[in-house]
Amino acid sequence: MIEVSKTRYDVIAITEKGVQLNITQAVEGLGWEEGEDELAMKISFEMYNAKYNNQLLSTLIKIGCVIAVKAYWSGGKGIVAMGNITECERNTTKSDETFKVTAYDNLYNMQKSQDNIYFAAGKGTKSALQSIFSSWGITLSEYSGPNVKHAKILYKNSNLGDIVRGILDEAKKKGGCKAIVRSTENKVAVVKIGGNKDVYHFEGNNSVEANHKVSIANLVTRVKIVGSEKKEGCPKVEATVNGKTQYGIFQKIMNHSSSDSLADAKKAAQEMIDEDGTPEETSKVISPDVPPLRKGDMVHLQVGALNGFFIVLSVQHNADGGKMTMEVEKYKEESAETKKEKAEKKNYEVGDVVNFHGGTHYISSYPDAKGYKVSAGRAKITKKNGSGKAHPWCLVTEDWNQTHVWGWVDDGTFD
Repeated sequence: MIEVSKTRYDVIAITEKGVQLNITQAVEGLGWEEGEDELAMKISFEMYNAKYNNQLLSTLIKIGCVIAVKAYWSGGKGIVAMGNITECERNTTKSDETFKVTAYDNLYNMQKSQDNIYFAAGKGTKSALQSIFSSWGITLSEYSGPNVKHAKILYKNSNLGDIVRGILDEAKKKGGCKAIVRSTENKVAVVKIGGNKDVYHFEGNNSVEANHKVSIANLVTRVKIVGSEKKEGCPKVEATVNGKTQYGIFQKIMNHSSSDSLADAKKAAQEMIDEDGTPEETSKVISPDVPPLRKGDMVHLQVGALNGFFIVLSVQHNADGGKMTMEVEKYKEESAETKKEKAEKKNYEVGDVVNFHGGTHYISSYPDAKGYKVSAGRAKITKKNGSGKAHPWCLVTEDWNQTHVWGWVDDGTFD
């Protein structure tokens, strides 16, 4: 449990000469946010042009300097936001001088840039994203996202944020997990939505507010799959996938590439129906600030009409007010059968780090192997398709504090 009264924040600036300055006393209006459709985290505040060792802060803190927000809360502390200054707006009056400062994390350059991207059919999600980030000098420190084989990937003069989200969205439609990209202390990771270890609970009281809206504005109830028609006229309709139409017909067109089978196109269309085929429920929650909470985290809510597990789509932290605003969506639990089916379709390889669901691990892959119960957590695939093949995957824990898995497991026990 986080006690709001014990939460505090420091703002650290690192000058172009590498000197660290604690400028907390000169800062007000501190906030940081992660938008739903944004790659980069934004930090903003106002800074008084005070003196530091007889030098005005304006001579020390400039465009490009690093800003880090360190938070302290009951039970923890850490850097919760870090980025480089991209904008300073100077405001001078007779009594004082202030600066409005804006900084973004190291995904900002990609977010503001365009590129041309091509990968031949068969490229894996992880490999494609690693290649894109590497071309921008960014190393992926963690990957718990989807890893499926793609059809031809082609983007022309496209925004890099749209490219990254597009590849992850396509991977989800092909049976992969839902994931996002985010940066922590200048280390970039592709993380599975709702994969956070600590799940915070919020319940309705005088300090928590909620707004809930239901809309069919983005509803999709029918998907037409059309071929790549080179002749004049309308392309041929190869298949139609229908959802529930009690709210009317809301139709999307999906182009069937020659590198994709029609069966794969139908599955992708069904994924679209499953994702957008029911009224969209959007909710906003205003609560006391929880500094480590990030976009993509899972939370548990018991506030008004909101009851259950939700995924954070965007979050704004307001340090001065000790408040935070979350946009959330209801977490949709997959059935055990769906999880197993997806796991069997994935092209897992030795060396992949996966999320073990918890359960039994065995001392060998043979059907009569002795097994032991272990908890869930992150693990690495060290072998696959054992000689017995009843338990075809060998996992070794990545974090002993999460799970002690160290043996052979069944299909569908990880993603």
